[in-house]
Amino acid sequence: MDFSALSSGMKRLIASAVLLSVVFSTDLPFVGTTAAFADNPVWDSNYVYNKKVYDATSTGGLKKGIRLNKARVHKRSRKSKGSMRFALIPNKCIRNPTKDGLDDDCDRGIRRSQLRSHASYKKNKNLEFRFSLKKPYRKSKGLTKITNSLDKYFMTIYEIKPKDAVPVIYFVLDPVTNKILLRQSLANHGVAGVEPNDINTVIGKLKSGWNDFKVKTKLSTNKKGYVKVYQNNKLIYSYKGKTTYPYKNDTRIWIGAYVCCGFGDLLHKKEPTHLFFYDSVKARVLK
Repeated sequence: MDFSALSSGMKRLIASAVLLSVVFSTDLPFVGTTAAFADNPVWDSNYVYNKKVYDATSTGGLKKGIRLNKARVHKRSRKSKGSMRFALIPNKCIRNPTKDGLDDDCDRGIRRSQLRSHASYKKNKNLEFRFSLKKPYRKSKGLTKITNSLDKYFMTIYEIKPKDAVPVIYFVLDPVTNKILLRQSLANHGVAGVEPNDINTVIGKLKSGWNDFKVKTKLSTNKKGYVKVYQNNKLIYSYKGKTTYPYKNDTRIWIGAYVCCGFGDLLHKKEPTHLFFYDSVKARVLK
């Protein structure tokens, strides 16, 4: 075809068609944006925050549940690229279209808005984990039904966890009192919760404004393990001894809010949406 003979309008039309064919035939990944949530509204396996890749999941929907917040008031420091804002939406659960039956969070009575790191960390290494957390106050209504004296409404706010196993170290928040509990699972009991041999202790209280947490640990099945927790540069917990159980997959970190295993369905109808802001999330192997 002699393109020189075409009118200028026809040339522009052909150029536009070629451009559109290139755009739509190219596999361009949507990373860390709401466009990535179109196919699966509750899961994104390629979410990028501060140049780190995470799996993102939210039972309230990723568009509302997880956002990068660049407002100065919600940054931990001027150097921050922005904090991650997690919304735990209590009375809404969107099904994951790729899950069936009991694999789906909605069937399991779970509510969450979380990121799980792709980076993983091995046992018997000196590890350091850091994160800064701020939670605006929301008066909690708690549970509508108490089936036994052990029932208590807690939100998991940070986890060091192997794949397909219970977390080895995790922080739990009582949203009524703002007390923080540290839990260490010393056996893989297969169900999230506390067993008699686990460690479950109050280590402090979530303060207003930013809370800077640092965890130093060696994950070990023998007496060489240890855990030290600092809040705002103050040592608030120290432990030596067995810190974990045998597991196959290396641990990953989870940030965000999580209500486990049946308790999501027991939340009061007027339970508010709880907001959490995370910044300065880091992990490293110490020498």
